[in-house]
Amino acid sequence: MKAKVMLDSGAYTAHRKGKQINLEAYAEFVKKYQSEFFACFNLDSIGSGKDEQKAKSVEGAITTAEQSYLNWRELQSMGVNTIPIYHLGTNVQWLKKYLKETDYIAIGAIANLNTTKRLMGLSHIWKNYLTNADQTPRVKVHGLGLTAVDIMIRYPWYSVDSFTPVISAVWGSILLPKLDNKGEPHFFNMTINKVSDQGDHKDNMENSYLNVPERNKKVNQQMFEDEGFELGEIAYQVKRDRRGKKGEQERKPPKLPGFDLVKPSNPDVQTLANSWEIRMKWNLIMWNHLRERLPVYPRSFIDVDDAWDECVNNYAKTNMFMGVSTLTHLEIFSMIKPKLDILISYAYMTEGIHKSIKNYVK
Repeated sequence: MKAKVMLDSGAYTAHRKGKQINLEAYAEFVKKYQSEFFACFNLDSIGSGKDEQKAKSVEGAITTAEQSYLNWRELQSMGVNTIPIYHLGTNVQWLKKYLKETDYIAIGAIANLNTTKRLMGLSHIWKNYLTNADQTPRVKVHGLGLTAVDIMIRYPWYSVDSFTPVISAVWGSILLPKLDNKGEPHFFNMTINKVSDQGDHKDNMENSYLNVPERNKKVNQQMFEDEGFELGEIAYQVKRDRRGKKGEQERKPPKLPGFDLVKPSNPDVQTLANSWEIRMKWNLIMWNHLRERLPVYPRSFIDVDDAWDECVNNYAKTNMFMGVSTLTHLEIFSMIKPKLDILISYAYMTEGIHKSIKNYVK
């Protein structure tokens, strides 16, 4: 089966860089290449909560939510079909409006809220607007930028996307499943663990691999060997240059009761500890294990506390897309089998990346 590709407008990425995406240019690109994509997202208008409040206080001013809707309609008038995005926490009138006019919407701004508000907001709109009387989805719903596995399985998403495997790898971490009551890996309950030999590892740091229970480490080690990976040595050493910081800084290893300091990893051997590329490969494999076990779609809206088994079968499931932004990412993704579905931002699109995506889905 060919891998699927979703196209994001890149509005948020451009906003962070102080730039804007041209609506006409985006429309032209989508019209020309729309057949290559599983779906494309609307060009949102991005602003802060202060911008929204300011617009409301000025007569005739347009909020970012309204501008996003106008962009969506403008793209439609140009013959471009995109998925509109409702930002969690904004006026629900825009969600109602989209529900009357389309059968596929996206929910965004999920990561901007703390865990409590996120769950309250999502449960509210799912129960009151996105489900039928039998709690099945009224329309196809996409979850934008989901990082928490429990949110992926709590609601009956038609599709989701996540940068978690990529971002975690770059920042020195890998995804590891916790163990169930039988001592087996439970892929619906994965944790993000620091393994980088350049990271801080302290005895009170829960996300450091040094503090993983020995029982789990034995299972993890077997998983590493089965998948052809080497953990490497977690070390305390001279900090290398990274992310614009000039000059090396001497790192003094903390005193860890019960842990012995080890030598730095051999730079000639790529391991999970010393290579973000290797960490990304591992994370993508873990994500594939999760994808295989996602529940069927469509299904009714259920609470995460309800008892149900992992679903390993060939039925239709939630579509899971992994975010990519560089040629290196695509090269690493190409090493993983089965291939993962990917999401690419128009803001990152270059001729080289576009060509690589075509080769990736073949």
